[in-house]
Amino acid sequence: MPSPPRSSPHILHLRTPRSASRAEPPLIIRVLTLLLPFMAGLLLFTTVYLFHLHHSHHHPEDDAADLDHYGVDHGGANSPGGSALKHKMDLAHFLIERYDKEQHELGRMEAEAGGWKGGSEENFIKMVNEMSHESGGGGKKGDVTSRNGGGGDGDAAPKMSWEQLQRALIDNNLLPAPIPKARTARGFSGLPLDQTPSLIGAQRGSIHCPNTEPQVEEVLSSMLAFWNEPRGDRDQDAGLPTIEAHPFIPPPLSHEEAKEPKKYRRRYLTFEPDTGGWNNLRMSLENVVVLAAMSGRTLVLPPDQVIYLLEGKKGDKRKGLNYHDFFNLTDNPELQRRVPIISSAEFLKLEGGDDGYVSLKEYNATYRDHLWKLTEWCEERKKSDVYCEDLYDHFRDHGQLSPVSMEPPNEDCFLFDEGVFNNGASHISKIDPAMQQRIKHFCKKRVPFYYNRTMHDAPVWHFETMDFRYRLLVHFYAFIFFTDPKVGNFYKRFVRDFLRYHDEVFCAAGKIILALQYEDHTRSIASGASASSLDLDLELVGGYSSLQIRRGDLQYKEVKFGSLEWYMNTREIWNPSEILYIATDERNQTFFDDFRGKHKGPLRFFDDYKELAGLDKIDPTLYGMIDTVVASRGTVFAGTWFSTFSGYIIRLRGYFGQSKFFTYYSWLERKFFMHRWMEVGDGSYYAREYPTGWTGIDGDVFVDDDTEGKRDQNHNFRRQDMEQYKMEGLIERFPEEMKARKSINGVIPTQDDAQLARGVAGRPMEETPALVGAKRGHIACDANVDSLAYWNEPQGARDLAFVSPFAHDPSGSKAKYLVFTPDRGGFNNVRMSFEIIFILAAALGRILVLPPEQPMYLLRNDGAKKHRGLQHFFDMDGSDYLQRVQVMSMEQFIAAEGGPSGQFPAPAEKLSSLLSAAKVCSPGRHHLKWDSEGLKSCDLVHDYLVEHAVTPNITATHHQCLVFDKGMYENGRPDDRESADRFCSSGNRKLVFVTKQMQQPSLLYIQAGKPPTRMLAHYYGYMHFTDAVVGNYYKRYIRDMLHFRHEIFCAAGSIVNFLQEAGKKEGFAVDSEGAGGFSSLHVRRGDFQYKKMRVSDDEWYSNTKDVWLKNEILYIATDEKDTAGSFKPLRKAGHKLFFLSDFKELAGLDDMDPNWMGMIDVAVASRGRAFAGTYRSTFSGYINRLRGYYGLSMKESYFGQLEHKQKMHEWHNVNLDTYAKEWPDAWQGIDADVAPSEDHPF
Repeated sequence: MPSPPRSSPHILHLRTPRSASRAEPPLIIRVLTLLLPFMAGLLLFTTVYLFHLHHSHHHPEDDAADLDHYGVDHGGANSPGGSALKHKMDLAHFLIERYDKEQHELGRMEAEAGGWKGGSEENFIKMVNEMSHESGGGGKKGDVTSRNGGGGDGDAAPKMSWEQLQRALIDNNLLPAPIPKARTARGFSGLPLDQTPSLIGAQRGSIHCPNTEPQVEEVLSSMLAFWNEPRGDRDQDAGLPTIEAHPFIPPPLSHEEAKEPKKYRRRYLTFEPDTGGWNNLRMSLENVVVLAAMSGRTLVLPPDQVIYLLEGKKGDKRKGLNYHDFFNLTDNPELQRRVPIISSAEFLKLEGGDDGYVSLKEYNATYRDHLWKLTEWCEERKKSDVYCEDLYDHFRDHGQLSPVSMEPPNEDCFLFDEGVFNNGASHISKIDPAMQQRIKHFCKKRVPFYYNRTMHDAPVWHFETMDFRYRLLVHFYAFIFFTDPKVGNFYKRFVRDFLRYHDEVFCAAGKIILALQYEDHTRSIASGASASSLDLDLELVGGYSSLQIRRGDLQYKEVKFGSLEWYMNTREIWNPSEILYIATDERNQTFFDDFRGKHKGPLRFFDDYKELAGLDKIDPTLYGMIDTVVASRGTVFAGTWFSTFSGYIIRLRGYFGQSKFFTYYSWLERKFFMHRWMEVGDGSYYAREYPTGWTGIDGDVFVDDDTEGKRDQNHNFRRQDMEQYKMEGLIERFPEEMKARKSINGVIPTQDDAQLARGVAGRPMEETPALVGAKRGHIACDANVDSLAYWNEPQGARDLAFVSPFAHDPSGSKAKYLVFTPDRGGFNNVRMSFEIIFILAAALGRILVLPPEQPMYLLRNDGAKKHRGLQHFFDMDGSDYLQRVQVMSMEQFIAAEGGPSGQFPAPAEKLSSLLSAAKVCSPGRHHLKWDSEGLKSCDLVHDYLVEHAVTPNITATHHQCLVFDKGMYENGRPDDRESADRFCSSGNRKLVFVTKQMQQPSLLYIQAGKPPTRMLAHYYGYMHFTDAVVGNYYKRYIRDMLHFRHEIFCAAGSIVNFLQEAGKKEGFAVDSEGAGGFSSLHVRRGDFQYKKMRVSDDEWYSNTKDVWLKNEILYIATDEKDTAGSFKPLRKAGHKLFFLSDFKELAGLDDMDPNWMGMIDVAVASRGRAFAGTYRSTFSGYINRLRGYYGLSMKESYFGQLEHKQKMHEWHNVNLDTYAKEWPDAWQGIDADVAPSEDHPF
């Protein structure tokens, strides 16, 4: 290698040169050098091995002494080359000293001569021929073996060509309407037009794809162009005299001027590429592009060279790669107007002459030829004849070396203030105090470095970013700060609009995305849905969700785990059967088997689309970029923490306007990191992206928060919550456009519509036509406790117009009635029995007659009045109830039909006593202690009913099931006998069809209190409608019509509000349905007959301790009398316990009906984040039913008995007449027209 003669640089360096001389070493050095290669190689191997061993237990945040829960690093390293890299170098020097302390300097020189670069993350980069044999090339995804992409159903990705896919979309009218070009505010990242003057005149960008139909290309442009082209008028003209001038926004050149940088932009910025992977290079490039633009410089690209993990096709003749191979740089005329971009060869041609800024005149001819050769391509190896550093040193030696860095311990923040720039450092103290505070907040512990005239005036500004000391591995917006927010946002838009991949990347990604969305559509049709278009949102996102599973060379072992852990850590954010696209460098398909075995939908991979996207014809170095774009368009995304690949996917999702609540990380410690607004520097600077990079950047002010709310770390923010939240947010932001987007049923979504689907129990509006016209119920209280209203009031228009196919014909006939006696058990037994009778009366079209008020088991707590009627517990006063339910009291019934002219006359001498008993009576009067009250025996009513009524031979407790089938009812031939048999199959139950014969009697009497005809079962486990549409109607009927009185929910709501406020102060969040902030238990003791279910306090704690969050508030519903002395293990574990008795004053319990206390307990316990109940208790069962109505996942419901702990996590179709627990059939998907199934979340 020729050695250049040196002359003093004409601009002073800020540090010593990398190599002070290239003279031939002394003989002794050369001789000793021959003896050291083997030991040096062993040294380097040992160093790298120990470095990776260290990394398996260490990551940058570990050095932070006071790292908070969100990864705020107050004292440690914030980059991948921080403490870990320093440790690597320390190990190297330590081993050198151990090898030969006396020859330390000589050994270090030999290590450097053998390829040791000195302080870079990848200091011994493998060359192309080595990578092809050893690493496999991260870009060569096509080599993955056995990659079939099959999901849980075992299906491979549909095979079709791009032409076939286009025809299918066009011929079936499935293409969505393109997004209007003028709507430049993207989703949740954008701002209203009146807040974004920079967007006036802007339009959405476009992409141009060969072999693509015009209408398809237009949709792809709408879908994928996150940039604006043209940019807004103000951005295009910024810097011109007609626009507000600013020293950091130079006026744009004309297109002709941009072609002559030496004449019009004769100030240059040269830089060295980062030594890491592509996304590291991209981050560094974004910084230097912004700095070149703001300083009015021509940007000089480094020579072509090998990029770590990016390898071309076999036979690719290129020796190296460059930024313009990926980004739309040198062929972008608008970018060139702001930043002329030239190659190193062009720069040397312009400025390498005798009068040039980087003149070669000081060198001999041989070295000049050497530098010219380097401008074509170079290698980052010191032994190479084309060593890149020789050219970089030449640029640096003839320019000013930038002193700023983001590599610990030399971390800087680069500040741009007009006053300091114009007036010098003395102006720093004159900066507005509020701005000084903002600067301090931005820089944190970094050293503030102000841009000044010395830097600005330097003809050549060199960034030695390849070097450890001056590395810029940081997002540009986290390093560069403009005190004028208009300027800062200008450059954020600048990066968004100009630094984008070539159209080839977006075209290939678009083909894959449309294929995924079309597959989702065809799967929906195959499942029975009537979808007439692709299921996409306002930004044309939808049809699949995505993951980035980084494996390969990622050094952070804590985030590299198996696919089963990936699934378990993310399972609730996916719809159970949705398509998942996985961007990954994992080359062994069996790695995904555990995930595939759990997720019911297909898993799709990049290689599944080789033919469709024409991947074999595309440069494989672009594969990672294509993967990035496809993953960024998933409805929900889960990434790998510490991966800059995942980071950039998240940035693109921000540019596309995706909600932060649809973005996750797989590592549980950082899973919800993106759900909270994070300031720059909260957490590692490189490990993730910050929302300030895309949120509100079209405005003119600092953005200190987003408009999406505070749902951070909400472990109950399930997929249904997410979808509902998204709908509400888009309606709020784009009301007119959302109204124009009708669902497949012709329903126009409204904000009320968006709130009807509850959590995991609900379904999208287009699948629930029964909800059209419905509204959420309201609870009449002094305080707002409407979040406890799980019912709809009114119901939807279709439900209001519903006519039962089993109802008798009322025309010309007398009224028909259904009377009954209540169950003799506790209240929940009474409730279950009443639900069956309630439906039976409605389905048969009969008037329901309520039994007389009477004392009930365990509900005799009011000393003044021992008797109660069902109306004392259920809300039977509401207008919707009175309009929908044909109901009367027993007293009203006998007064109307028991007289001489009635259908069922009573003897005149008994009528008075009968009417008295019909109002209030006592069952088994001779056994009671309240004879003095003068109550008549209920037997009077019973005997009267037996005389006039027919008691059908049906029962819910003796191996029987009751089936409603329209065909059987109408003509004696069932429409769906298979469905009936399947429902009744368990326990060899006798199948009883409802027929017209049952309708013949005018008075039906259900003796639910008598053992032979007892109705103790869940209605949905005993009654079956073979038409799912009808069956779901009656499930909604129970949910919406039969709920506790408002007074009960008012008291419960006041308690829930208190618990949630207390929880919020402790950091426990409330979900979108108003649940959480605390968790709850139901501990049944008292008269519970199942002795095995009664467990001790220690067992309760031991069996449920993994259910509760640390120090979580717990509400315990219990009949345990000694609450103060019980549950000590839970208290000892740090949980603060609350009981109903703690809220006597707050909820006004002393002034309420004492028989309501159990119902209040139920309502409060049902709102906990997690719940643990007592198995076989109908009290716990109803709590779980309400949790289901509220949309809470049953995966957060447990039992305190270890054997049954996770019973609620298992899916079972209800075909038993048992009452030990409740089943999701009662609430899951009941607003739709299909039967519940395990394919829907529960």
